[in-house]
Amino acid sequence: MRIVIVALLTSLAAGVFAAVTLRLMMVLIALIWDNRLAAAPVYAVVVCALGGVLIGLTRRTAHVQTLGEQIEAAADPLRQTRRRIAMTALGAVLAVGFGGAIGPEAGLIAVITELAALVSLVVARSAAEARELGRVCVSAALASLYASPPGGYVYATGEEDAAPWAEARAQSIPFLGFVAALAGLAGFLLAARFLFTQSFHRIHLPPHVSPGDGSDILFALLPALFGAAAGAVFLHAHVRAARLVETRIANPLLQSALGGLVLGCLAAALPAVRFSGHHEFDAMLQWGGGATAPALIGLALIKLLACAICLATGWRGGAIFPLVFAGGAAGLAAHHLQSGPDATVAVAAGLAGATAAGLGKPVAALLILVFLVGAGTLLPICVGIAAGLAAARLSPRATH
Repeated sequence: MRIVIVALLTSLAAGVFAAVTLRLMMVLIALIWDNRLAAAPVYAVVVCALGGVLIGLTRRTAHVQTLGEQIEAAADPLRQTRRRIAMTALGAVLAVGFGGAIGPEAGLIAVITELAALVSLVVARSAAEARELGRVCVSAALASLYASPPGGYVYATGEEDAAPWAEARAQSIPFLGFVAALAGLAGFLLAARFLFTQSFHRIHLPPHVSPGDGSDILFALLPALFGAAAGAVFLHAHVRAARLVETRIANPLLQSALGGLVLGCLAAALPAVRFSGHHEFDAMLQWGGGATAPALIGLALIKLLACAICLATGWRGGAIFPLVFAGGAAGLAAHHLQSGPDATVAVAAGLAGATAAGLGKPVAALLILVFLVGAGTLLPICVGIAAGLAAARLSPRATH
């Protein structure tokens, strides 16, 4: 019972820390990008290239750590050096602040890993308890970001790895990670009342009422395929970019600097490729309503290319929000082509297809999207998840 209470209190604190970290990231974004010079294309090139140099300085090796590897390492916080955790957190915050086409997951997990390590040093009586605290803190951080306790828990634990479940049952604390994820979200929402002026989580789609005749499934098919194809493109681009970077460029500083330069050039031509796409989703929908299908497909592909390049060159972060953004654009393109009655169905199916394909974790994608987008589009989301799962099975994945 002692470790349960400690884990829940630590998870509550993890949610608060996640909110504070996100707020600091937003302040950094405002400092860098909210000025008159930011509209100039050359500004994007210079700033992103500078960001790449700074990120490269936080990396000690040429190995590009994936989000999955970071989650796995965070599950054993006492084995991580304080300097490494600090450099990972700093690099991830810089990646978000300097316009990286990635989500803030890496920075949150690094900060929460430090929290778990400090708590473990004080209260953990064994390595097993320290690992348990590390796991529940990661679940809490991801649940806070996605506003989805089950999604954060499944993403952090893994859909096919039974070891954490078996260990939890052996300690008589089954599903502690899920309860901790709920506590983490509670801590985040409590802190968000004082830190954010508007709702942080939801991705707002136009209101939709299902007719209940199965037509939602029919009109979701083509958008789901478009979204799944976008997710597959991301996987191929990520694998190829990672292979090229690691075989051709040995210096981590040069890797990240090159990634920043390429990102800056893409952002100079198309500013929408900057950032994760989470808070840019509404603007994309408004613009996409009058755009052509090829323009929307081009936006989706360039966004995913920018995300893949960032991840391959050591810009630490997650791909969920860029996948949601690009999948939504691809779904809207399919809607324009098929002239369906409701764009919401197409957008929901497209973003679900891209997210499921890009993550390769259909259950986590479903649980995250239901909370992010809402249950009103559950059927189109399920169609997209199915298409994305098929695309993921046929696509390569980065080994690290």
